[in-house]
Amino acid sequence: MNYGKDEFEATMKVVVTAWNVVVMDSWEKGTKFESELLSLMESAPKNAKLEMKRLIKRKKTKFAHDPRAVGDFWIRENNGEFTFGCEARLNVENAPISNTKH
Repeated sequence: MNYGKDEFEATMKVVVTAWNVVVMDSWEKGTKFESELLSLMESAPKNAKLEMKRLIKRKKTKFAHDPRAVGDFWIRENNGEFTFGCEARLNVENAPISNTKH
């Protein structure tokens, strides 16, 4: 199946949302944003909720050390290939001073 730029962008919005709720919760040292997101998804299809939970778990397990949120992002198409780019944002007040992997 061939997917276009719109489908790729929609998918990346979901990924960025999952990433950012985990990051913002780590900044606030709570679970407010994850809880709110999953509550908003209560009426979503079961499969969509499951995929969001998987993305959240993946961020927490594989990328827990990364305190950066995704700011503005863009999708570029060149010769039929898509490139994702984004701004990284950091809560400077709570940023780790050492042991941060890049």
